[in-house]
Amino acid sequence: MSTLDATVSMLEAMPEEARIRVFEFTQKLFTSRKPANPFTSVSVKQVASDLAESRQQIAEGKGLNMEDALNELGRNHGFL
Repeated sequence: MSTLDATVSMLEAMPEEARIRVFEFTQKLFTSRKPANPFTSVSVKQVASDLAESRQQIAEGKGLNMEDALNELGRNHGFL
């Protein structure tokens, strides 16, 4: 399933009220004069630090299986 197919599938499964909220948010992204990127810039040092922390957590067995994590997010937000 492509990303587009998955996105359409999620939108189709959403209640009408949730689809309207997604539409309104998307509309704001295109009409806002502010940048749409919600992320702040970080330094190379911060990225390296975050990566080291992530690798340590994985080494300690604290990592999550990505498929399980995505399925949980989908269930929590009504996509699955």
